[in-house]
Amino acid sequence: MTQEITFWVLAVIAVLGALVAVRRRNLIHGVFALMIFFAALAGLFLLLMAEFIAAVQILVYIGAVGILLLFAIMLTERVTGDDARDITSRGSFWGWAAALAVLVFLLLPAIQGADLSQTAQPINPSVKALGHQMMDPYVVTLEVLALLLTAALIGAVAASQGGEKKKEDTDDA
Repeated sequence: MTQEITFWVLAVIAVLGALVAVRRRNLIHGVFALMIFFAALAGLFLLLMAEFIAAVQILVYIGAVGILLLFAIMLTERVTGDDARDITSRGSFWGWAAALAVLVFLLLPAIQGADLSQTAQPINPSVKALGHQMMDPYVVTLEVLALLLTAALIGAVAASQGGEKKKEDTDDA
């Protein structure tokens, strides 16, 4: 009973965090709401007894992606979104209609046709085996990606400083 209540509380926090992240005009507030969503998702992983996935969720998504988004927002000029545009668009009716059509025609038949009576076979995962399975084939790819992200961050900082350079007087006469 306690796990069920905890699940519903975390699910509500996750949904509200996601909705606030999408609907806020201020980008900083949106990123913090996204971090709340990620934290609630990590809590849901803990309820599923997936401690490693929860830790990765916290370290990677809250610690890395959230901070990277905050840095990217700090490098932009307009953060608050104070422009005069209306927050709802004219195509929202068609968006809701398309979402409902996807739910009715694609998701509901798949959910209803799923055989949930089968029980999952118990496994005994180890973090070491999971790490080797995830890292061994992709070590070079991850290293190249890390270098690319570092170069992109350096380029973003250089681009944010603009082309204004002080001209120093070289005449020492």
